[in-house]
Amino acid sequence: MMLTERHIEEIAELLDCGMLCFFHAPTGTIEYHPDPENPYFDPEPWEDLFEKLESDWGNYVRFEKMDSREGFQVMEDFAYSMTDTNFRDKLLDQLSKRKPFQNFKYTIDTSKYRQGWFDFKKKAYIDFVKQQLR
Repeated sequence: MMLTERHIEEIAELLDCGMLCFFHAPTGTIEYHPDPENPYFDPEPWEDLFEKLESDWGNYVRFEKMDSREGFQVMEDFAYSMTDTNFRDKLLDQLSKRKPFQNFKYTIDTSKYRQGWFDFKKKAYIDFVKQQLR
C-alpha cells in the first residue's frame, strides 16, 4: 500500500509533536512513539509496540522528526516569507538571540500571525515527510 495524502498529513502532525513514526506498508497503518533520546522518555508503556516493530521491521518505513537545525530553518523561512517587514525583523531579531525557539514561539503566540505560522509549519512538515519518501 502506498502512502496517501492523509497518511502523509498524519505522519507530519505526529512528527511535529515529537514522535517517531513507522508506516506499515502491507496494512497501511501508522505506528508511533516518543523519541527514546528524550531524557523524559519512559520505554515501559511502549514495549509492546517496540516488539511489534522489531518482529516485522522489513515492512515498516521509518520517519524521523526534524532536528533542531531543520526546525530553526523552518522558523527562519517563515520569517523571511512575511510581508509585514516590521514583524519579519522582529522574528529575525528573536531568532538571533539566546533561546531562539522560545523567543520565536512567544513572539508568534502573541501575534496576529499565529495561524499563519501553524499553516506554514504544517506545510513544511508535509514536505519533510515527502522528502523522506524519496
